[in-house]
Amino acid sequence: MPTYDVLDWVDVLHVQKRTLNFSEELGFPRRERGELAIVASELASNILKYGVRGTLEMDRFVDARGAGITMIASDRGPQFHDLEAALKDGWSDRGPIDPLDMLKRKGIGGGLGAICRLTHSFRVEPLPRGKRVHVVRYLLKARSTRPPRRRSRRPR
Repeated sequence: MPTYDVLDWVDVLHVQKRTLNFSEELGFPRRERGELAIVASELASNILKYGVRGTLEMDRFVDARGAGITMIASDRGPQFHDLEAALKDGWSDRGPIDPLDMLKRKGIGGGLGAICRLTHSFRVEPLPRGKRVHVVRYLLKARSTRPPRRRSRRPR
């Protein structure tokens, strides 16, 4: 499983580019590759904002539901005070974000919610010194955009 250190802001761009390339190799359509790059960018930037330093791992997988990509962000930062609150747009893990604080925070409090919306699975695992965030995105077969064929009725 490729592992990328996240120690500086340039690492966020590096992880984003690697995610675009890797998801293309796996066969994800263009739009989904962009969504996965957003997920990787949010995970990596959260490491820097709240976890001080950490790593992002990504790998392909196949399970009973199908094939896809998994990402695991590990950091050495504090646990979530209230994860449910942190998942709400405009909130932190301590409650609603004061709009005057958004510039200091380098964000509007929508990152974790976006990660959840753009993946099929989201799970947080507390560690003795930090936390691990696991996400999964399945490679789904594209549905046809054509209307279903109508059966003609033949007289009997």
